[in-house]
Amino acid sequence: MLQDMHLKVTHITPNVFTYSTIINALCKDERLQLAIQLFRDMQDRGVAPNVVTYNTLLDGFLRNDQIDTAISLRKEMENNGVTPTIVTYNTIINGLCEAGRLVEASQVFSTLVAKRLPPDVTTYSIQIKVLCRQGLLGDATKILEEMTKNGCSPNERTYNTIIKGFLNSNDIPSALDYLRIMRSQRFAADANTASLFLELLTARDVSDKDKALLQKYFLENDGE
Repeated sequence: MLQDMHLKVTHITPNVFTYSTIINALCKDERLQLAIQLFRDMQDRGVAPNVVTYNTLLDGFLRNDQIDTAISLRKEMENNGVTPTIVTYNTIINGLCEAGRLVEASQVFSTLVAKRLPPDVTTYSIQIKVLCRQGLLGDATKILEEMTKNGCSPNERTYNTIIKGFLNSNDIPSALDYLRIMRSQRFAADANTASLFLELLTARDVSDKDKALLQKYFLENDGE
């Protein structure tokens, strides 16, 4: 596949960086079959894939709902002596979450301690999303508290995730509590979170009391 890249004039042969860059481009273009062919081609030519190569392919498969293929690739990765990083596991957990395989996503998250891989802010934010989608808002709140105790500060994505969880459950007071905390940290609601707030102002299943609470909050904070 990369015969043209073995340049005769300059005698340049593609290395792992070259292959990984092209595989990344193919994955972004959703040309996964070509990406995996190139991945096998580099191995046949004696160029060992590194963690970036594997992470790129994993992300490509997971984004295209090829979950089982991604899981098999992660096993192959370890069998070939390439150690998964926290980025690898973040990619897998998020892919499982987006595919609706929430229990599996939580199971992968729970293995990180044994693997001596401290979760980072992305890991925690993804796990909060998993729990929110399961309706386990109490557990999501505990994860938020845990990450803070572990010295990992929530970011804008973290707050938006848990706020959306409460909004989707019509828990307006809790959502507003976290919105206040988020604003105090100089973070802002993203477009999706703001849209959810606006939808709730006209939603039939939201009580007049909660609508009044929303209106009061936004009137008090208008122009900030």
